[in-house]
Amino acid sequence: MSKKTYQGILADLDGTVHRGRVLMPGVAAAYRDLTRKGIRWVFVSNGATSLSSDIAERLRGLGLDVRQDQVVNSATALINALRAHEMRTRVMVIGEPRLIEGIEDAGVEITEDPSGSDIVVVALDTGFSYEKLRRAHLALQRGALFWATNTDASFPASHGFLPGAGSIVAAVATASGRPPDRVFGKPSRDMAETALDRLNVEAESCLMVGDRIETDIVFAKNAGIDSALVLTGASTRQDLARSSHQPDYVFDDMSGIVGLFR
Repeated sequence: MSKKTYQGILADLDGTVHRGRVLMPGVAAAYRDLTRKGIRWVFVSNGATSLSSDIAERLRGLGLDVRQDQVVNSATALINALRAHEMRTRVMVIGEPRLIEGIEDAGVEITEDPSGSDIVVVALDTGFSYEKLRRAHLALQRGALFWATNTDASFPASHGFLPGAGSIVAAVATASGRPPDRVFGKPSRDMAETALDRLNVEAESCLMVGDRIETDIVFAKNAGIDSALVLTGASTRQDLARSSHQPDYVFDDMSGIVGLFR
């Protein structure tokens, strides 16, 4: 494709920017050099075990000078949607404590009562149990909405991949016999709208960089954003050859994107 002028970058985190507590190759130099050129960055993650402030602090600990408003994750999109919900909402949450705190801080009532739940939110929950599944199942049977932060089956960790929120969403969906009514993480557009607003650039002037074809690359296409696949995480060249979703660029790591901004 012909060379374009990009003004902003949306960058996935797990598998693209870092894995665990280690930055991926080329990330530090790409962030430093492109930021000096005036390129704006927003980091986007399907994760919802932490809030944007936690993620920004973690990135600073890895050596990237990142502000809180440069981070948008599925928890951000979910909480924005709950704030905008027209009715007073009581929410049952399957998720980690920081997600629950973020929802409560938005003024939303948390409940474990299936008969009093308007929305069931399902996210990654390392304390997931049959009792939580039972309560969610009952609430959904009674007509509650089913919202999921994301449907990623796994996520990269220091020594391979671990079960993701999608495995828990699948359990709730199987028990209730219905898919989620709304999913906030990639490839949904919810995070793209928030992130582009933070960048203050149009979709056609933005580049999405990620490591997963089925989430990052499809997310970019759904939002009308050009995409670059980096081969540092989940997807391989073999996956790319089999996929009907093709990125605009493919690089071994993040250092490859720098040449697009010269």
